[in-house]
This record gives sequence, C-alpha cells and structure tokens, in this order.
Amino acid sequence: MFFLLQLVFFCYNVGHYRQGNARRDGGPVEERVKRRVTLTIRQRLLALIVFFICFPLLLIGWSWYRSSTETIEQSAIQANTRLIQQTNDYLDLYLTNLANSTYPFSNNSLVQKLLSSPALKPYDYFQLSEKVEEDLFSQMIYGRSDIVGISLVTSSGRQIHDFSSSDEPLDMRDIRIRNAGFMSRIGELVDFQVLKSGTVGTTPVVTVTRKLYNNLTYKYEGLLIVDLNLKQIEHICRNASLGSFNVWIADVDGRILYHSDPALMGTRLKPEFRDRLDKARGGFFRLEQPGGEQLVLYAPSRSTDWTIVADTSLHEVIGGLIRMRNLTLIAASVLLIVVLAAVSGFSFSFTRPLSRLQQLMAKVETGDFVVRRPGGRQRHDEIGSVFDSFYRMVGELNRLGLEVHSAKLKERELTIKHKESALQAMQSHINPHFLYNSLEIINSEAIVSGNREISRMTSSLAHMFRYNADHTRQDVLLRDELAHIRSYLDIQQARFPKLQVAIDIPEPDAARVRALRLTLQPLVENAFLHGYKNKKPTFIGIEGQAEPEAYCVSIADRGFGMPAERLAALARLLDAEEPSAGADRTGGIGLLNVHGRLRMLFGAPFGLSIRSSSADGGTVFVLRLPYVRLDTTQEEADPDVQIDDRRG
Repeated sequence: MFFLLQLVFFCYNVGHYRQGNARRDGGPVEERVKRRVTLTIRQRLLALIVFFICFPLLLIGWSWYRSSTETIEQSAIQANTRLIQQTNDYLDLYLTNLANSTYPFSNNSLVQKLLSSPALKPYDYFQLSEKVEEDLFSQMIYGRSDIVGISLVTSSGRQIHDFSSSDEPLDMRDIRIRNAGFMSRIGELVDFQVLKSGTVGTTPVVTVTRKLYNNLTYKYEGLLIVDLNLKQIEHICRNASLGSFNVWIADVDGRILYHSDPALMGTRLKPEFRDRLDKARGGFFRLEQPGGEQLVLYAPSRSTDWTIVADTSLHEVIGGLIRMRNLTLIAASVLLIVVLAAVSGFSFSFTRPLSRLQQLMAKVETGDFVVRRPGGRQRHDEIGSVFDSFYRMVGELNRLGLEVHSAKLKERELTIKHKESALQAMQSHINPHFLYNSLEIINSEAIVSGNREISRMTSSLAHMFRYNADHTRQDVLLRDELAHIRSYLDIQQARFPKLQVAIDIPEPDAARVRALRLTLQPLVENAFLHGYKNKKPTFIGIEGQAEPEAYCVSIADRGFGMPAERLAALARLLDAEEPSAGADRTGGIGLLNVHGRLRMLFGAPFGLSIRSSSADGGTVFVLRLPYVRLDTTQEEADPDVQIDDRRG
C-alpha cells in the first residue's frame, strides 16, 4: 500500500515538473494543459475504487487467510502431537509388559543351573534345555502371537531356541550366528534393550534382549533374546493414524523401522530429513518434497532409541481453506469487474466529450484550424460551455493562426537545413589522425604519470579505432581478429573487474586461418547485450578446434542462455538460402550479418552455427573458417598468400 501511494506522488511530481518545463519553454497552451492533467477522470475514479476498496479488501482477505491457515495448522500440530505421545505411551506400555515378562528368567533355578554349569554332559544339557523350553519358553509364548521366537545364549556358547510360533521353516545356523554376535557385545548392552529391526526367515521382527546374571560368579553370563513380530508395532501405529497423517518409526541409525509403505521399510532417511530430527526434544518442521510441502511431527520414544514420526501433505491440512480462498477470489474478481464496468460506463459520459475536445485541440495543434461544430443535440452544462468557448476561439484565430503557422514552418525548415549543412561541413573536416594522435598523447601522459591502467585502455582503444578505420581489406587472418577482440575485452575487463576471459587458440593456428574483419566482435557483443542482460558478465571464452576441412572457433558465455524456440528459429535461418528474411522476428540481425558475410566470401560450409547451450547456462556460437593455403616458397607473413576457398 505504501509503495502504491509513493507511485501516485511520483506521477504527480512528474506532471508538475513537465508543467514547469512547458512554462519555461513557452510551449503551446494545449501541451501545457495535457501535461498538467496527469490522471483522467476515469482513471481517478478507478484509482479511488482500487485504493480505498480493492486493496483494503485484499489486505483483509490475505490477513484472514494467513491467520486461518496458521490456526488450522496449529490445531493439526497439537492434535497429532498428542497422537504421537499416545503412540509413545502404547509402545512404552507394550515394551514394559514384555520386560516384566522376562524378569522371571533372571533368577530361575533352571537358568542359573545352565549358567553355572558350562561343562554339563550332553544328556544332562539336553534334559535341562527341554525343561527350559517346557517350563519357561512355553509359558512366555503361550497366548502371545507377537513373539516369533525366543533364544537363551550362555557365555560358554550354548544356545536354546524356541521358534515354534514361526509359520515357515528356519535356518537355525543363521539364528545361532546372529545370537553369538549379540552375546559377544553383552558388555555394551543394558539390562533390557531393544536392539534393531531385522528378519527371521521372511518375517520382519524387532529384537530385544535381557542380560542374565550368574548368582555364583556375580557376572552377566547369559542373554535372553526375544524376536517380536513387527505386526504388533504396525498395529499400534495404524490405530494411532489420524486423518491424512501417516505415523511411522525410525531407529537410532536413521533406518525406517516401520512405514505404511512396505517399500520404505528398512531404507535410510534422506540426509536433509535426518538432519532436522532433533531426537532430544521432538517438534515439527516443514519440508519441501517433489509432491508438495510436507508437515512433519516427531517425538523420541522414552524407552527406546526410536523416533515416532507423523507426516502429511500440507495441502491435505489446509486444502479446504485453499478452495474457500479460491472461491472468494473468483467472487471478488467478478464483483470487481462488475463495479469497474459500472464506473467505466458512468465516467464515459464525462470523459467522452473531453476526449473529443482533446482530439480537436490536437488537430488545431497540428495547424488545422478548420474545426466545425458537429450537428445534433448540444450539451448545456459546463462541458458544453467549454466547447462553445473553444469553437469561438478557433474561429477567431483561424485566419491569423494559419498564416503564422505557415511562416513558422518555413522558418524552421530553413533553420534545420542550415544546421545540417553546418554539421556536414564540420564533419567533413575531422581528421582521423587527430583522434589517434590525441589517444597517443593520453597514453604518453598516463605512462609518465605511472598510470598503467589508463595507458593499457588507451592503447586498446587506439588499436580498435585503427582496426575499424582500415577499410583497405576485409579479408584478414584470425590472429588479426584475435588481437582486435583482445583490445575490446581489455576495455570490458576494466569496466567489469570480475569478468574472466579465456582465449585458447595457439598462435600457429591463428596465423594460418582466414577470417573477415569484425566477425568476432559482434558475437562477443551479443553475449554482453543479450546473454548478460540485467546481469554482470562473468565469463567469455574463445576456443579453437582444428578440423581437417575447417577451423572452428567457439565463443561461449555463462549468461542466461537462449530459449529453445529462439535457438531453433536462428538455426533454421542460418541454414536457409537467404537468412536475412526472418532476422527481424528472431532479433538476430547481427548474427545473421556475420554468417552472410562469411558465406558470401568463403562459401559453404563456412559460416556461423549455434552448436548448443553450455552446461553453465550460456550460449555457444561456432565459426567455421577456412585455412590459408601456402606454397612451399611463400612465407607466412606474405600478404598475397593463396587462399583455399573450398566453395561448395
């Protein structure tokens, strides 16, 4: 709103500035009237409606939408935060019950006998293991579908298993190897610990352990390993899901323990996702995803190293509000159109006669004083009085105005012709050597003053002027063009200090390649004018590539690049017989001029092509130039060398 008010005051000040200039310059009365009126009546009415009705409504609507969005979002966050806490409570209760059910193993006499008698005879060990399975394992597994299997491992390497709940045959060697690995890390484990997710056969499980204490040695010499079916945790998470939110679990290693999408289970979180999880406190954040912005809530589990996460698309949370906003905008737009149409019709009755008067005044301003009063019904209000006064004024000034206007036109024509003649006479006496001598004087003064930068720029500018003024031959060597473009880029680098220039053409190559005068400069200027439009130039690269039939010179920039449509249009024009036919439509007059000159002198396939857009975002132009053909008796510096045109 503040910006729009500034814009109005700016227009008002511009109108007064023009009005003051018209008074000082003695401009026509009609011109001063036109400049004084910065806004028409219709524009003022529309501006009043826009500033005092439309913009306040838009601001109010936008504020309402933002506050409603924040309210709905906060409500969803609070509700699902409670949901995550509830899920945490369910998981803690479930694992606490499981921990309580494993307590009897610690002081059971059978377990203590197994731990304190590592050298049992095979038969005694068999009887003892059968007793453990019947009295302890069966009692714990009975009535629980969430336990896939139980293992008891001792420090002596003995293992007792019960995987009778499994629905598939299992390879117990893998289970024994896994259990032995857990036993080897018993010193790192706490008394009761949830380890990690895995599989038993094809069944996804979560493994928990309880350390078993030997009452004789006062050491932990056994480990109870329980494999829980992941479906129980899945059941808890599914019951906790609310609305569009999806509840899932990640472990301490950043691996997804459970997810509603089976394809994501077992995969690792993306780094940008994992870095934002503050596992110590929990909270929420928004994350940009390919499918839209996601709202993510998370909280750490109090009894495990897991993180409970609930996420959903933000569009799902505020989708209804967005639809209401869109409907409101449509209704407001329709209402605005109706109001603007009514105001336009109402103001038309005022602005139409004023526009007609403005047209008549413009006609008189051009010198046509023959203005007739139109027939039909006449207005009898203030606007009608203005018309009457205007017609009387024009009728009175018709005779003298025409004579004065005609005399002024003749006088102006004579003055213009006199000034043009004087200008042409002055220009004809300008000596180009005066410019070169002046630049040499500036260069000498800069060298004496120790200002090498000014000396370098002056030398470059003098070289450019000499090169441009030399019209004796258009056919030059590539090294001449490179010397000219280096002078041009030296000046540009002084203007743009961050501009990097890379010219990779060996001197022997440049001395044996033909070129036309001023073929590189238009292509480099194209990069500054179009490639770096509204942007400081950063890089210009010129690279040569020798081919058997031609020498290719690439000119590359890192600007905005060229749209695919314009790139294709220019490529078609460069391949056409008469490329200048569509130059105005594509805006490539300078490029097509370079291409046409090369084709005219050297013939096909020499000329300009647009090979591709570079990986850095700029455009690459490629010049195909012919080689100089030398006889065995000629020197490289001979200006009358034989040329291989290779005309097609």
